[in-house]
Amino acid sequence: MTSWRPDLVALDVDGTIIGSEGVISPAVRAAIDRVLAAGAHVVLSTGRTALGLRSVLDELALSSGVALCSNGAVRLELTTGVLTELATFDPKPVVQLLRKLIPGGEFSMEEPGRGNRVSSGYPKWSLTGTNREVDELELVGSPTTRLVAHWAGMTQLELAEVLLEHQLPEVTWTLDHGQDAWLTVVGEGISKASALEQVRVELGVSPLDTIAFGDGHNDIAMLRWAARGVAMGNASEEVRAAADEVTATVAEDGVARVLDQLFPEPGGTV
Repeated sequence: MTSWRPDLVALDVDGTIIGSEGVISPAVRAAIDRVLAAGAHVVLSTGRTALGLRSVLDELALSSGVALCSNGAVRLELTTGVLTELATFDPKPVVQLLRKLIPGGEFSMEEPGRGNRVSSGYPKWSLTGTNREVDELELVGSPTTRLVAHWAGMTQLELAEVLLEHQLPEVTWTLDHGQDAWLTVVGEGISKASALEQVRVELGVSPLDTIAFGDGHNDIAMLRWAARGVAMGNASEEVRAAADEVTATVAEDGVARVLDQLFPEPGGTV
């Protein structure tokens, strides 16, 4: 039994607080409410764009603090709605190399607060905001905060094998969306962890008073960053290995199970 209680709780979204049904369970919402009531900071840290995160913020009634989007490349001030691009990169050399290594890819480039510019054939069901289909010149013609690529008919494992053999130039990449071949690219050195560290310093929170929850490849750096990294039960073995502990799956309210111990209901015990 311990009385330790974090001052900063970092939460991934999809696969962590939201499951396959697309909703946050009452148990998880109640646990997050208790964290906030105790005066701790809750920071959503997601691969989603700021536009894609708004429904989650509304559901949790989060209206103050910050949220970190696009794998740490974009910061959203919840009080004002102001977006800050923490880092951009030139997508042209990345797209050129990927087209050479793996023909047939479809690409999107984030335009924060507006939507995306996309190549022909890109799966638009995965996008929010205004999404403009553009030619190759416009697609790679200006910096972006986040590039997402998809290869139909290819598995995540096959994609990983190619990427591990070839270095993408001056960027950070992660794999997403389960077993399909989805790739997310942000600027070099950018991750959920790098963005969270900036927030931690600004808030004056000790590195020892942080906890993070995640399930995906893009959560590995964040789980290692936190004093207590918690992988979801539905996470891969690689993600579990980066964490300090493994909780239950998202369907089993794994986040709530841990937070309930740290922030018990009134009258409960830690």
